[in-house]
Amino acid sequence: MTNAPTMQRSRTQLASAYAPNSLFTFEGGQGACMAVSFSGNRLADDELRTVNRRLIGEQIQEYFEAWAVRATRGIGLLHPVPIDLAVDGRVLRDEAVIVPPGNLVFQVPDRVGYVPFPLAFACGRCGLHRQCDQVERLPTEVERFRAACPSGSDQCVNDWQQIDVVMTHWSGEVEPISPAYRYWSNGGEIHTIRRCASCDSERFYLRRPPGPFSGWHFECVACHTPRQLLQRDRWTLQTLGPLTMQAAPNDHAVFAEINMEPISYRASAVHYTHGDRLLVFNEDRYLQLLAGAREGELAAFLATHFGYPAAELSDEEKQSLLREAGRELEWTNYDQLRQIVRMFQSNPNSTQAMVDAQLSAIAARDAEWNATVLAQHRRTEPGILQACATRPEFVRRFDPIRMAVEHRTLAEEKLHGGQLADGKQISVDVTVLDEFLFPDGVASEEQRDRIRAASRRRLDLLGVAEMRLIRDVQICEYTFGYTRTSATPTVKRDKAGQGEMPVRLRLFDRVIVSETLRHPVLCLMQSNEGFYVKLDEATVLRWLAANGIPLAPAPDGVRLGGRLIQEFARINDDDDVRFSRFLDEYRKEGTVPRNAYPFVYTLLHTMAHHLIEVSASMSGLDLGSFGEHIFAPDLAFLVYRRGMTMDLGNLSSMWRERGDEVAGNEVLDKMVDPTSLRCGSESICNHRGGACPDCILIPENACLTRNELLSRSVLVGRGRPRWDGGSVPLQGYYEVSRQA
Repeated sequence: MTNAPTMQRSRTQLASAYAPNSLFTFEGGQGACMAVSFSGNRLADDELRTVNRRLIGEQIQEYFEAWAVRATRGIGLLHPVPIDLAVDGRVLRDEAVIVPPGNLVFQVPDRVGYVPFPLAFACGRCGLHRQCDQVERLPTEVERFRAACPSGSDQCVNDWQQIDVVMTHWSGEVEPISPAYRYWSNGGEIHTIRRCASCDSERFYLRRPPGPFSGWHFECVACHTPRQLLQRDRWTLQTLGPLTMQAAPNDHAVFAEINMEPISYRASAVHYTHGDRLLVFNEDRYLQLLAGAREGELAAFLATHFGYPAAELSDEEKQSLLREAGRELEWTNYDQLRQIVRMFQSNPNSTQAMVDAQLSAIAARDAEWNATVLAQHRRTEPGILQACATRPEFVRRFDPIRMAVEHRTLAEEKLHGGQLADGKQISVDVTVLDEFLFPDGVASEEQRDRIRAASRRRLDLLGVAEMRLIRDVQICEYTFGYTRTSATPTVKRDKAGQGEMPVRLRLFDRVIVSETLRHPVLCLMQSNEGFYVKLDEATVLRWLAANGIPLAPAPDGVRLGGRLIQEFARINDDDDVRFSRFLDEYRKEGTVPRNAYPFVYTLLHTMAHHLIEVSASMSGLDLGSFGEHIFAPDLAFLVYRRGMTMDLGNLSSMWRERGDEVAGNEVLDKMVDPTSLRCGSESICNHRGGACPDCILIPENACLTRNELLSRSVLVGRGRPRWDGGSVPLQGYYEVSRQA
């Protein structure tokens, strides 16, 4: 509504608890309202570059696609699930999910509109039910409420209370409770019964006995005939109505799919906000390789990045490439060196040392060219080419190729050089540190060397090759839609038996931008501190070997990341072990064979949670104040502070205050301590796969996978992940790193 009143809250609240279509009450619990989209919010174009807006649009597209696939499975139902019961009809084109980028507008949530809702009321004395259908008519209708009083308008106490319960359905619909209810007629239409079946009265009392809502009912004012609290969802009834005519009298399953549920408007089940997050980058140099028409360049980038052997190029091809790069003179010198070698080899007076010196110079020149001019012309294994070809089928969040591209971009923008406006380095190695990260009172170089050495020792024990503090981790968290009654694509109800009913994912209602209606995407831009951690590849390889986890074949010298990408492409074709968006394949017990990619991902993810747990205990931040990002092929992860409030240097302050000449830093010392991964539910936790709220779980809204693919066993042994199909417990990564 363009003329709806607006209110201000924190941006985080406006993007979640007060997001469009949510229900809320003002302070004091009086006056329920529904939030509505606000056109006047500032556009996020200044904060979000084109590349980031494009990435958000792609993520939303994939979110809807994955949701539709899972919600339309129809497990346990007696009919196929129409796709329009699974996702908003505004993202459907000929039953295909399409979210056009032009239909989205990126807003900074500063305000939200609101309207009174529900417009259903009950008399505080007698319980008479009254309802208004439109907000605009509410003032007029309220004046008429007295006239409906059974005691007469003169005797009416005029004490009308807004009913704090609404009828809600997983289709996304929500309505005030009402004695009127819908049914599907023989004529193929929806009809509504509004009057009492016994006396034709249209006035009802609302009876609300203590206890569950199942005891609530209406009662006719005239004849006192009771009427159950029942409403059928109009959207679902329109689709499944014909089935109600075919259902047996005792078949409640179909009606369980259609019937709405009474839920307090204060309950979270009335509205679940959906969104995601992404790292914000400034440059598109590598990210643009992910475009569909650049598979060859992408494969060449991966081949270079992960050390695949150079292609066998002819002299003519090398000379041509050097000429294009403006370095043809180098080829002339190179050719002269080869002629000198041939001359020395044919001269009996030449020594072997003379020949070796020239061969060494030639080898050095070859190595330099392979790393620069010829870098994009490496021999790419069929597995990498296949991965690039099938990448559109990968779930973005778990796509190792996207991770590799993002990691390279992160390395250039954040890890390697650069300063902030205040002169501080953007990132600092924790074994080097700078003046702002040493503890107070530690001034001598000898003391600082002891801190550095102790930190390095603990990183080695943890199997970490590199750890850096990043002072400017830029994140965009955004919300774009909502569901009701469930935050997942399906919902179960007892009356429906084992049937999984589709939960409908809906976009926020549209706003007017430049005289065009668009769906808002509410963006929260953040710049906070974080820790970047990269594992030691040799240690990871030893850990995989110690647990009998095979690797994809690859030429000598190829880094582990290349093999992981090849394996991911292979397992993505297997419905039993692929990485779907909701990881349903890894919720089953003992069904997944030991493949490298799931274990490496679980290792990185679990260590990220371990670092979050330790940092939370020492920084004063709660677990929900952290976020994470995984770069599986590069054996790295990023843990950062989430939040829209001012970053007071929580992580850098923690690191400085926890510095110690003996321990290096208490954060690392705590992680090395075996007791840091003990669990209060030890035996139960181990039985369930080694992950529970007593140890490494964090709030689901902070975790990349909603706490899937986690297990303490990958770090300390004593069990295995619940999905692992292996028969023996794992040897922990920390155990393997200590042996080194």
